[in-house]
Amino acid sequence: MEQQIRFCRIDGRRLAYATVGEGPLLVFSARWISHLEDEWELPEVRAFFETLAQSHRVVRYDRIGVGLSDRSMPDPPSIETEARALGTVLDACGDESAIVFANSCAGLATCAFARDNPQRLSKIVFFGGYAARDDVPEATTRSLVDFVRTNWPLASQMLAGLFIPHASGDEIAALSAHKRRCADAEVAAAFLELDLRSNQRDVLPHVSTPALVLHRRGDRAVPISRGRELAALLPNARFVPLSGDAHAPWVGDQRELHRALAGFLDDSAAPTAVDGKSPLSSRETEVLRLVASGLSNREIASSLVLSEHTVHRHVANILRKLRQSSRAAATAHAARAGLI
Repeated sequence: MEQQIRFCRIDGRRLAYATVGEGPLLVFSARWISHLEDEWELPEVRAFFETLAQSHRVVRYDRIGVGLSDRSMPDPPSIETEARALGTVLDACGDESAIVFANSCAGLATCAFARDNPQRLSKIVFFGGYAARDDVPEATTRSLVDFVRTNWPLASQMLAGLFIPHASGDEIAALSAHKRRCADAEVAAAFLELDLRSNQRDVLPHVSTPALVLHRRGDRAVPISRGRELAALLPNARFVPLSGDAHAPWVGDQRELHRALAGFLDDSAAPTAVDGKSPLSSRETEVLRLVASGLSNREIASSLVLSEHTVHRHVANILRKLRQSSRAAATAHAARAGLI
């Protein structure tokens, strides 16, 4: 797969976005700093997006001042301008309702946009997200921002080690160099200050969009307690803790992550059967899709945040309703009948 890079405009400035794949629209809201071309050359990053692009039209974009977007940023960034940037990218992609994937600080602007434009989003995935970072003392915030501004080479190396613990020296050096190509020191510091000082606790209860909140248990950049708080404040969210300690979704156990995503991204209503009728409920169809993907009852339970006993009951009901004696036979029958 090859990404296609395009440009749209916001406030007279050029904003770069990239698309890959076909299917329902899945937009990655912009995180701290990024570079569309540079990231695409990183094997782990590219593999992560290509996996999602097998079933979705995946869209990513660089913030103004960052990556391939206009590198001039005359005014300090704000949550409002970042929410408008997300809306601009969605407009450039058409009128369809989108799924938004918000990694880390990207959730701040995503929530502001979702509150004001609920009709534009069908679902939100938060990964390593938070409502506020007031767990970081003010003195520490000031020191971090000043460190990035005054010693960007060393600060980028320190932050790279925080994002991917246990990485080798060469991996840390590569990520550090990548971050410096994404943005200059002043822009990186300005966005870091925005991301650490913003507080969306008052906004989250007004975000009605169905949400999946994923957070790695050992995340050192954003503690899992921040993710639990985020899920608790959202009125229509499910929280799924994941193993590992990496802050980036493409680092660490990909099977566990994609299992969790599969149960959320693909839980739309069942397709109509050939004869116009389906004997399965929407939940049973959801379970059968995961059975067809080769997941065990335990893995399905983890993905859908159900008990293993409940999944076993759903599978038994599926076999009974479809009059099949095995999971494989039920999957084959359902595929022929247009049920999955």
